[in-house]
Amino acid sequence: MNLDAVSLALAQISFTIKTLSKSNFKNSVAEISNLISEYGFEAERHLYRTLMSYLDLQSIDENNITLKRPENIYLNYWQQEIASFISKPNFSTLICYAFDTAIAQKSLKILSPPNAFLTTICKLFKLSYAQELVFVLALKNSIQAELQILVHEHIQKRLPEFIQTIIEFDSSLKEVGLTDLPIESLHSLLIQIRQYASNESSIVKVEQYEQLLNLLRKEYSIERIGNNNLLILLPILYPSNTISNDLTSTQILSDSSNLSTSVWQMDGILSDVILEMGYDFTSSIEHCRNALVHFGLQELKPSTIARIISAMIKTHSGLNENTSIYDSNGIEMIANSDKSSTPTWNVDTFVIAINDLVPTVNWKDVVKEFDHAGFLVRDRQALILLVTALRRALPPEQYIDLLYGRWNNVDGQLSWLAQAIRYPDVFCFGDHPAHPVLIDCLKHPLEDTKETWTWRSLNLIECLLRIADTGLYPIVLDIFKHGIQRSGELVFLGLLQLHTVWTTLKQELLQLIIPTFLANSPNANPLLNYMWNSQHHVTQLRTSLLTALADWYNRSSDNEQQQRLSRVLEIVQDLKALPILLAAQPITFILDLACLASRRGYLKLDKWLSDKLREHQDLFIQTTVQYLRKKAPQLLQIPSK
Repeated sequence: MNLDAVSLALAQISFTIKTLSKSNFKNSVAEISNLISEYGFEAERHLYRTLMSYLDLQSIDENNITLKRPENIYLNYWQQEIASFISKPNFSTLICYAFDTAIAQKSLKILSPPNAFLTTICKLFKLSYAQELVFVLALKNSIQAELQILVHEHIQKRLPEFIQTIIEFDSSLKEVGLTDLPIESLHSLLIQIRQYASNESSIVKVEQYEQLLNLLRKEYSIERIGNNNLLILLPILYPSNTISNDLTSTQILSDSSNLSTSVWQMDGILSDVILEMGYDFTSSIEHCRNALVHFGLQELKPSTIARIISAMIKTHSGLNENTSIYDSNGIEMIANSDKSSTPTWNVDTFVIAINDLVPTVNWKDVVKEFDHAGFLVRDRQALILLVTALRRALPPEQYIDLLYGRWNNVDGQLSWLAQAIRYPDVFCFGDHPAHPVLIDCLKHPLEDTKETWTWRSLNLIECLLRIADTGLYPIVLDIFKHGIQRSGELVFLGLLQLHTVWTTLKQELLQLIIPTFLANSPNANPLLNYMWNSQHHVTQLRTSLLTALADWYNRSSDNEQQQRLSRVLEIVQDLKALPILLAAQPITFILDLACLASRRGYLKLDKWLSDKLREHQDLFIQTTVQYLRKKAPQLLQIPSK
């Protein structure tokens, strides 16, 4: 695969869409599908961008939401593709690119009144209620300000109605299309609803979110999840899958002296009891140790310790009432006079008490046991407690590889990674052993901050790319976007230095980063040279780079075009890539670049035009005429007699 092959594939997709008809529809769709299978992300992105440009909303009957013309073949294509389109892991990227480009090029106009724009499109595409929300939520990442406003207003109105409909009518999960969503789409939707609920927004109340989960648990029982390819839902629907729910805290505490050690070691029981005791459990080393001894726990399994720490980091605030426990003589073990109004768990105290009771405990095994369904690092304070406990227990170099490894509870793993990336002052990956991102090619030093050096870990970047393939693509993409804003150079080099990895997300990230360099990075030229001269995935990397340059130019405003074109020419000259780029399929960008290269003395334009005419014949003539019609319409005017 080379750039010319890709450009030919894109041109073929454009031509096939343009000539689409009822008679050739089936064959055309199959041909486009084959091109996408062969050329991947670039071809797929181009398809939806082209389809969006043919979506003629001006011909809609506003009363019936139907097209005035008898049949719209492009709308039929959308309706046929939309279900599989929504299920793609990079759906948000593809749909935002399609909308943003079509709006920027004015081939798609936002209807009046604007608040009906998204509703109209969803009805045209025949989306179910659930599909509509997945579709609109994906557009939150649009770069078009007007579209962002419409998306926010649409979500504010429709998301509460959606949840209320489900809650009021128990049988409505099927009716709104929620259970018909691909499991990855359902997971993504629930994650976003959870974010609205946890942010205490007026859109979704925590109680509503919990009611929604309860209804989904009826549909997705824990047995069904365990026996099917639905494990991705487990951490959301069953965040603390324990057997202790059948016992009340009063029963457990009152009968504690009669319960065997094996019962206390059952997953979740002891952690639930400790939550009932509250923060006073860790008010002192003596109290903590005595409580554990009272439960007969001179021996503690790593899994039990892991679940206690997991429970602590999820309840670092909000535990106000404490349940008392008594020794065999009926005396309260923590007297009221000794109780301090501890604001949170003292995890240092807990770890010291554990080491006193079980000096042989293997803390590395404890870290392994964090890979269970109840583990989740929700926020900064949770991260602080977790890091504090581990710092007291063992040095990071002994467990950092476990964090980078393959987890069953990828949601929990990603929550730890995400919070550490967000708060590098608490835990910075750059401070701990890892394969480093090599930065020898940079001409200008990077900022010496923890936010920057977080991304020096090649292991972190590789781990995130792997997690993205488990159904968490949109969340991982957002984490990378956060990293690109703060340390785009390191993320870029890290992606290039992962020689054995080539995924859709890696390709998307490279194309996302390149435009940020072109605008303001002093390291732009050495970085792009590094990419161009890479000895791995040579064709894919060079194609991605040149495509990103073309796309950066094509998405510019009229005022920016000349400046951006000059910058592109400067870069391709530096890369010695101008002949390769000009050999691609002629499009507006290539013709613009050829004209500028000719003016700068880099190209003999007449010879290049002759060569292109021989090579592409009628297609080149059509492209050139369209180009002249846009750039110099006066040349095509018929002179008046």
